[in-house]
Amino acid sequence: MKPVATAFQDIQQGDIHDYDDIIKYFNFRQVKQELPKAPRSITFVTTGIIPFDGGQTTMLHLGTELSKRGFQVYYLSYVAQSREAMEINAEFNYSGYQGTCLDMSALAHHQSDIWLGTLWESVYVFKDKPGYKMYFVQDYEPYFYAFGDRSYLAKKTYELGLHMISLGPWCAEMIKKNCQVRSPLDVIRFPVDARRYPFQPREFTEYKNKSVFTIAAYTKWSSPRRAPISIQIVLSNCAQIAREHGIQLNIVYFGTDQSEQFINGKNLGKLTKKEMHELFLRADFGIAPSMTNFSLVPYEMMSSGLPVIDFYEGTGLSFMPKQCALFCHLDEESLFQTLHDAIHSPERITNTVQHAQAHLTAVTWKDTLSDFMEVINRLPIETAS
Repeated sequence: MKPVATAFQDIQQGDIHDYDDIIKYFNFRQVKQELPKAPRSITFVTTGIIPFDGGQTTMLHLGTELSKRGFQVYYLSYVAQSREAMEINAEFNYSGYQGTCLDMSALAHHQSDIWLGTLWESVYVFKDKPGYKMYFVQDYEPYFYAFGDRSYLAKKTYELGLHMISLGPWCAEMIKKNCQVRSPLDVIRFPVDARRYPFQPREFTEYKNKSVFTIAAYTKWSSPRRAPISIQIVLSNCAQIAREHGIQLNIVYFGTDQSEQFINGKNLGKLTKKEMHELFLRADFGIAPSMTNFSLVPYEMMSSGLPVIDFYEGTGLSFMPKQCALFCHLDEESLFQTLHDAIHSPERITNTVQHAQAHLTAVTWKDTLSDFMEVINRLPIETAS
């Protein structure tokens, strides 16, 4: 008997040749730390620079602030991307960024006082180079993969002796819980650039008299941690329940390529910052699930004055007090009940937005840079000990 050919295959994640260009760097030796007394150069090692990428926007913002502090800042790609493409995408992600983009050809000769990893793969690329090795942890990356060797390779990077800096507390909690930590692990605040999403007050008492509501829902089909399947199911079912109660929910998705077909609502695609802000100002509620480390988007919604709905199953409560958002479970009945209660108690929405505004004053880039510089300024002492 011969098998029948099918149009689908098993999950393809076992091809070592995905790493042909960098496989020579992979090993599990503990890092050796070397730090000059007065470090001046800092290099972020990155997967090129990708447009619409929140993590790389954060990297560019941090690098720019460090450049303003007098550091020589570099963004070194370990994947094939031209320097020109890196620069164009960097400017798109963070207009006016500072620092020097370096393409993959610089890997062999570039030197730096401090190296900063940005994805688990990058750690293997620079871990044996001279200098002080650090790890800018923006997510718990073993969760990016089905349990197996890639999740193991990602987890191993937290155990190789790099000085880790967690963006927000959640990543640090996950590393401590799941890994054998052998090196410093600091936490800096997860910031928002509120200037790009200025606040506009609203009259929420009008919600009582409305029957049509617009929900701006952020998700990325390429990122399961943004719950792209679950959120479509929940919002579709919730809209049906709402119709039975005389309420129309207009779902507007963004963050995913516009060519993708959602099961309900309208897909606006990937938006510029200006387009996002305009959407937040015309929407009635915002949703941006974060199943692993937090997304910038809920903060950006809050900054604009948009009431945010978040889920207990996600990580939002690790980044903000419960009063800053309308929390519910990730199912249609809980979501509808939360919407219904908020619409009929607009003072609750007002209170939520006020708490969100207050919280954002404590998570500014000034605070985050202060946290980061405190870590940097301690390095010579820590290295000598």
